[in-house]
Amino acid sequence: TKYTNITSNIPTIPHTLKTSLNPALFRLNPIILDEITQAVRTEIPPSQTWTSVPINKKLARIVAQTSGRIFVGPDLCRDETYLDAAVNYTLDMTAAVQAVGFVSPWLRPFLAARTPQVRKLHDRFRQADEFLRPVVTARRRGGSEKGSRPDDMLQWLLDSQDRFGEQSDRQISKYQLSLTFAAIHTTTAALANAFYDLAARPELVPILREEIEEVVADAGGQITAAAIQKMLKLDSFLKEIMRYYPQSATAFQRKVIKPFTLSNGQTVPAGVIIEVPSHAVNNDESIYAHPETFDALRFYRIRKETEAALSGTMSPDDAAAEAAAGNQFASVTETSLAFGYGRNACPGRFLAANEIKMILATALLEYNIALPPGCEGRYENLNFGSQSVPDPTKSIMMRKRT
Repeated sequence: TKYTNITSNIPTIPHTLKTSLNPALFRLNPIILDEITQAVRTEIPPSQTWTSVPINKKLARIVAQTSGRIFVGPDLCRDETYLDAAVNYTLDMTAAVQAVGFVSPWLRPFLAARTPQVRKLHDRFRQADEFLRPVVTARRRGGSEKGSRPDDMLQWLLDSQDRFGEQSDRQISKYQLSLTFAAIHTTTAALANAFYDLAARPELVPILREEIEEVVADAGGQITAAAIQKMLKLDSFLKEIMRYYPQSATAFQRKVIKPFTLSNGQTVPAGVIIEVPSHAVNNDESIYAHPETFDALRFYRIRKETEAALSGTMSPDDAAAEAAAGNQFASVTETSLAFGYGRNACPGRFLAANEIKMILATALLEYNIALPPGCEGRYENLNFGSQSVPDPTKSIMMRKRT
């Protein structure tokens, strides 16, 4: 942080996500769907012959544009300057942090800021500031009536200054980059894992597509917020994707600020990093039956079995709600840590879940998916230390449905 100028503790962002974005998701759903529809049709060829698609690259742009519609509004989210920043900021930041780490600590005050990676990151900050500053300035000068203000994250961040104090235009720009760091590549990775699995497990496609077609038809042909809530098999498939292909072997990383003592008497000193071995939880046989097997409908069955067990003690609606509480894609529990845990669990997970479901539903309704000829089995993920990502160099075959 000292040499990269990255700000990691930004209370404005989680507060705004929780108080402004999450309550607005139902209202914003049609806007999100409209952007997804446009992005998918732009990025994925509408060819009725099988076409090779570098799906990770395409998904990153689809997610960036869709998230950008909520983050900066319709005028900016399709702009190539914004999309370039949204997709590449995380890569630039990661490279800069690694570059600083390779410099000897005693040389960092002299050399860290001069490394090409850190200079590139600082250029990214300047470019984002130059791109967003005119918009931020115009928003500040705009009308004060609530109904006349844009309905997006940029405006909500500006409005939150009454609570968190005045922020410079440059700081608002850095907030936007922080949002892309949190949202774009994690969502893209989850989607890429899902697409790779659907290509490698073609038997899953009709199961998920049938459910999607049924609930969308009941919703008047639209992927509405209510329709998404009824896609239980899709929800289960995605939750199993997160269990079977976790993006990290650990979760709930926290730095200890004050020493504390555990119930067994062990004292955890200040300054250390603690984390939970989520990979071990995901593969614990006492929690999940046959955890070594990918089971797309695992959580669908758990929900239905729990609902049936509770139906004799409460109303059907209450039983369904109770069964769903800990078994949904976006649920955070002691045995489901993909989005963290507790009061500091990922505040943007509901937007991410909606985007992922709508992108997958749109793709399954409009395209057939397969592995390239001669490719046997699912692509292996790439592992870097405790991190695991779907191979971004791979392609899948897609064909527009007639």
